[in-house]
Amino acid sequence: MKISLNHKIRLFSGLLVGLLFWGVFVESGCSSEKPDEQVPEPPAVSNGLAISEIEKNDKVQIASLSKKDLQHEIDCTGLVELPPTELVFVHSRAAGFVKGLKHTPGDYVKKGELLAIIENPKLIEEQRLLMEAKADLEYAEGDFERIRQLKESEATSEKKYQESLARMKKLQATYNGFKSELDALGINITRLEQEGVFQSTISVYASTTGYIHSVDVNLGQMIQPEHKLMEIANNEHMHLELNVLSKDAPFVLKGQKVQFVLPGLDKSFEAEVVKINPLIDAATNTMNVHCHIEGHRNLAIKPGVFANAKIIGSTHAQMGLPMDAVVKEGDLFFAFRVHGDKLKKELLKNPIVQNDWVTFDNDPEGKWVVSGAYYLVGGE
Repeated sequence: MKISLNHKIRLFSGLLVGLLFWGVFVESGCSSEKPDEQVPEPPAVSNGLAISEIEKNDKVQIASLSKKDLQHEIDCTGLVELPPTELVFVHSRAAGFVKGLKHTPGDYVKKGELLAIIENPKLIEEQRLLMEAKADLEYAEGDFERIRQLKESEATSEKKYQESLARMKKLQATYNGFKSELDALGINITRLEQEGVFQSTISVYASTTGYIHSVDVNLGQMIQPEHKLMEIANNEHMHLELNVLSKDAPFVLKGQKVQFVLPGLDKSFEAEVVKINPLIDAATNTMNVHCHIEGHRNLAIKPGVFANAKIIGSTHAQMGLPMDAVVKEGDLFFAFRVHGDKLKKELLKNPIVQNDWVTFDNDPEGKWVVSGAYYLVGGE
């Protein structure tokens, strides 16, 4: 079939018009700017809530700010500790072998109780020297008395008198030196001199009352005076060492009560501030506060335990709002204040919550919502 020239022109024109319409359709239908993907405009800032509407809700109360008596509480942390004077190291005053150990860690001992026995045969030699010095001194004292009488009758010279006196004083020094040394080691001098009983052992006694914290030697071990035998912890004088932030330092005073809790225990304990170190630690920005524990014989309180504490300060009236009148959003606190015939939500400056009472630094003047703030959140 032959197609005329005019027919071909009409077919081409129709095809061109169709393509143009298709392009318009594609451009309008496939555009990437879809209405539901457009960035929404930010919501308009609320101009407040009409008081006339709020008054219809009897759970929302509007009034001036009021004051409430609050105790100033200072939160801090610390440790239960023993003062250095109450952790006692036990040593033997003489070298020797450990012949007896009477206690193990955890035992309670009283001051003067026997702890250990140390044996050293060389102690006998020192006692022999004492007895010899005693005998020489007694002879020298008798000789001096004889020469003194001769001198009074001018039967001897001054020189012999002085020589006898010097010899007696020298032997007195030697004897007293041996005696003091052996007495310090624990040798029974009276029994030695009166009965002639020599000791090869010395006893080590508790110098304080407390609990055996550690035993650091074994039976048969050779020890020197510098070796630590045991440690005794006197828990009667445990104390609480607290670290108080520098911003709270001006409010800490001697005599203030302290409440503290220990890990894993529901019960709280009490203490009292007795010493305050006025210097601030530059590394931690804290001040050290020393507290005596009340009723500290409770077995749950042990040295080295971590404690969360509150120092209870003075009571004074503080202007603020109850928590029922405050809205918390994240870390921010808001309240509603009257502006003309409307309520406007206001950010609270430097809020502090204590015993369900919120204090802040905003201007306190005017009327505020003092109860039922959460009923306003949905319509602000």
